[in-house]
Amino acid sequence: MSRQADMERELAELKRRIYELERSSWEVLADDPLPSSGELHVLICRVEESRVALQLDVVERAVPAAAMAPLPEAPPWVQGLLIVRGQALPVLDVAARLGRCRRELELSDQIVLCQADQRRFGLVVQEVLGIRSFAASEAAAAKQAASMPQGPYVRATLHDADGLVLLFSLRRLLATSDIPAGDDPAAGGPDRALGEASTR
Repeated sequence: MSRQADMERELAELKRRIYELERSSWEVLADDPLPSSGELHVLICRVEESRVALQLDVVERAVPAAAMAPLPEAPPWVQGLLIVRGQALPVLDVAARLGRCRRELELSDQIVLCQADQRRFGLVVQEVLGIRSFAASEAAAAKQAASMPQGPYVRATLHDADGLVLLFSLRRLLATSDIPAGDDPAAGGPDRALGEASTR
């Protein structure tokens, strides 16, 4: 067997082992259960050609794309640090994370500021489509994601008149994206007002 074939086999084994370790970590990162009754309030965003939903209780506000301080040796989907009211927040480009490659920030992009697990951070999306409410009973658990290394952060699937919406688990998205901690992540309370806001 050639050296190249040996290396390819070793690489495949390493990928399999990494996947097994990731699966183990997903089991630890259990989300709070979705409500079984009432309404589920979410912010729907466009990420490339997909629509994703973020539970409204983790969303602070949305701001226009802005220049960021680069982070040396950060994963390609981490755009950098955004200064928001004196606090440096790490920013994850969701489309780049899904594609596992670097993506140039567009002027039309928006950054959704979120807070989860006592951490504040930003998510780059292509468009904020608005707030929607779904009957909690409509949230179908996305069991297929548990066997997909590409989608451990897909928590549930929602449906509306325009088709499929993927409900993301921010806890798992952060855990699988190597997001660095920003400055004093617990500082400041969530500002629920969605829309353009000053980053000064």
